[in-house]
Amino acid sequence: MTISVKRYDPHKALIQKLVSALFLENYGDFRSHSFINNHYLKVSLNKTNSLLFNCIEHKGQMVPFKVVGNEILLQSEAHPATAIELDSLMSHFISADWWPNSDSLRIISKWQEVLSTVNILAQPAPVQSHAELLEWFAIVVDRPNHPFAHAKASLQDILTHWHGQNIHWWAFPKARVFTRNDEDTVQTLLGQYDAAAINHKLAELQGDYIALPLLPSQTACALKIEDAHDLCLVTQLGYATSSLRTFFHQDDPSVHIKLASIATPLGAMRTMPPRYLYNGDCAFQLLQQIVSRSTFLSDRVVLCDEQAWWSLGENADMLQCKGEIGFQIRRFPKSGKKFMLSMAALNHPESWHIIEQEGICRTTLLKNVCRYFVKMGLEFLYFGVAPECHGQNVSIAINSEDDFVFVLRDHDSLRICPDQLAVHQLTLPDYQINWQTPNTLVLPNLTELSKYFITLGLQVNLYALSQAFSPYEKESQFWQQLSEDIQEALSELNNAAFSNWAESNFIKQPSWPFKEILAPLFSASDDVTGMPSSMATIANPLYELNTVKPEQSCEAH
Repeated sequence: MTISVKRYDPHKALIQKLVSALFLENYGDFRSHSFINNHYLKVSLNKTNSLLFNCIEHKGQMVPFKVVGNEILLQSEAHPATAIELDSLMSHFISADWWPNSDSLRIISKWQEVLSTVNILAQPAPVQSHAELLEWFAIVVDRPNHPFAHAKASLQDILTHWHGQNIHWWAFPKARVFTRNDEDTVQTLLGQYDAAAINHKLAELQGDYIALPLLPSQTACALKIEDAHDLCLVTQLGYATSSLRTFFHQDDPSVHIKLASIATPLGAMRTMPPRYLYNGDCAFQLLQQIVSRSTFLSDRVVLCDEQAWWSLGENADMLQCKGEIGFQIRRFPKSGKKFMLSMAALNHPESWHIIEQEGICRTTLLKNVCRYFVKMGLEFLYFGVAPECHGQNVSIAINSEDDFVFVLRDHDSLRICPDQLAVHQLTLPDYQINWQTPNTLVLPNLTELSKYFITLGLQVNLYALSQAFSPYEKESQFWQQLSEDIQEALSELNNAAFSNWAESNFIKQPSWPFKEILAPLFSASDDVTGMPSSMATIANPLYELNTVKPEQSCEAH
């Protein structure tokens, strides 16, 4: 299918992501070296050289400029401005006097990975249905303001073999495998003929074995597992989701198959440590309790069942095992809605045109999605939890602009505040972590917990979504609506103490938390299992709205 380049050009979007990330994080004091001049963003590299990006200035916005063209110029005092290629852009930035000391070779290598993926995504989408196209959109846009999100390493191969996702079957001693499920993996994934072939091979092995599927790139990991056996059988899955390691079941689109990978997109190995999967089970049970206690959450939120999983690795200790071999069956609840898409897909402007073609009012849908998403996030905080609600982890099953539900998945990142759970007499989940040391799953208070909803929910999800399609003339109108949505949600919760805290934390604070990704990514090693990031601060756009003079506030509407 052909996608309109006018609505979303992946190469132009990559330039925007890079300069936006540099600006938002003020990496290397980027802001003091850049300014808008004659429809160009000019970035000084040193005393004699500058980079020029074709931009439109948008004063007062979180990112005060919008890239409007692919052309990048290198301006020098001694020579006329000359065009440079996108693949050399990172080399020029690294050469800047103000660029912090970093592993230049690693950064450039990651940048080339990014470009290799983006070049594929700039081609016509190899899809055969609207459902596939919407998932492809989520891959194309990936994470907003994360210029290295497309560094997919070996997962890029999945894009080039879109309708032929091979999985290799291996047998592993059951004693080595972490699981809490007795389900037959073979019967779940395979047809009768292939299932019979695998079961025959398992029967020939001496010992108690289980058959698990692997991505081709995991074969080297399997060879390191004692008493593992290649069953010499290759089968296929359906097309990939936006993570590129989770696939649709060929016969049932409500079932996804998630596989471990040693690839390092987002700067971390995508293995499946058994403690993560176990924690996901505990989080799922806690979320079920919370949803059942709230009329709103019961009506608007459904949960994926991810309790069928298997994991193992070289280390046999659960807390130390990286899960180099891993497999999970993710079952989406039957919603009865017309269609479903991830919120990440809504970051692609073309998705909104598909929604309109389905007879859905996109303006009303956007406002309702934002309104109910805010209410969902605040209700979860009220009970003491924060799901990781960026666009890839939240889907929307839709009938109409008023009739839709949020579908939550990837429960292993559910963050909790024990004190707030205790207020509601909710049992602390049995997370397999070191409870005595600081971590990002268990937070000491609501303010620390709320940072993950503000950053991942409001900034990475809703704000990015509004940039793809906004019925507002000014960005300030989006923030004003968000402020009103927060106040409305707090009014409906009707808890004075929580409302006072939330209003102070979300609206009345001059600064907001903000997740930095560039410096952590550039300094991380590739063997970590979580995306490198760190918490910083940016100006709170809701505070800005509520501190302007009355006459200025009127003009914004």
